[in-house]
Amino acid sequence: MKKGIFACFIAALIVTNPFSFRIEPYPQSQPTSITGKILPAEACETIWLINAKDSLKTPVVWGNFSRQVKPGIYKLLVSANPPFKNVSIGNLEVKENHVLDVGEIILE
Repeated sequence: MKKGIFACFIAALIVTNPFSFRIEPYPQSQPTSITGKILPAEACETIWLINAKDSLKTPVVWGNFSRQVKPGIYKLLVSANPPFKNVSIGNLEVKENHVLDVGEIILE
């Protein structure tokens, strides 16, 4: 009886082959966002990200900003503190699951 159960267990293992499955790695998707740095850091407290459907107000902390956005074309408007001048950068294309780094924006 024990040999019969053991034989059925071995047959079931051979037929189902539990070691044939593969573990797929978890896809590393990153958020769709726009990031950058304002210099000098005290020259700006807020930036605006504007596209056809949304206007997003984003805080600048220690000169850095980052905002999750939907894919699309954006215009970045830096609202500078006096005596610095506002800066506008247009046609920023953000693609799905990509981070668009606009780099350093130096205010005059």
